[in-house]
Amino acid sequence: MDIIKYFYEEPAALEGLTPALDPDARRRQAPAQPLEALQSAAQHAPRYHRGYLAGTDLDRLRIGVTALADPAAALVPLYEALGPGTWTRRTDTGAVLAVEEVVAVLREPAGTAVLALAGSPLDPAWLADVVGTDRRYHVPALQRLLAAARAVLFPEPAHHGYDWSLFAAEPVRERLAAAFRRHPAPHARRFVLPYRQARSEEKFYFEQYDLAAYAAHEIR
Repeated sequence: MDIIKYFYEEPAALEGLTPALDPDARRRQAPAQPLEALQSAAQHAPRYHRGYLAGTDLDRLRIGVTALADPAAALVPLYEALGPGTWTRRTDTGAVLAVEEVVAVLREPAGTAVLALAGSPLDPAWLADVVGTDRRYHVPALQRLLAAARAVLFPEPAHHGYDWSLFAAEPVRERLAAAFRRHPAPHARRFVLPYRQARSEEKFYFEQYDLAAYAAHEIR
């Protein structure tokens, strides 16, 4: 049995962090602002949407959406939910390539640094700017990229393969749930649930601890 999980935050706050060695930098750089000004800025800020697609093959206890017995049960609906457009891939070595077989890359992402979907080809420099060992410090570059791209995806190493994290300019959750329903998967159970349900290891791997407790989030 494959367990497929999509954790979402819609909308998601994308805020750049100051360097860890300088925790007071933000406070020194700008004066305190009134609460009303902060609330107004938040209301008018661009709204982004964040997701994380994960999976576990319970029969073999293999963890990672690409390590499932049938990865297509997760990856084909994801591709469909994100919609048509121009896909661009930046490799770990810095090559920027147009992608035709997107599901093949989603299934075998080794060597991929970032994968982006847009209405037209993207500036290679924008893709380079979002790549780094600590993505929290690349948020301004990610915001800039999302002004031109509909979705930006990153492969995330899992125990036996990869998961996929994504940032999108538009909500994905409802479109993905609908795509799951259009693609029945008799040997898989698929769940769509908020990020707050994954704030501990036990909750993230709920299929190994208390699968029945999450039945309300299952897509049928």
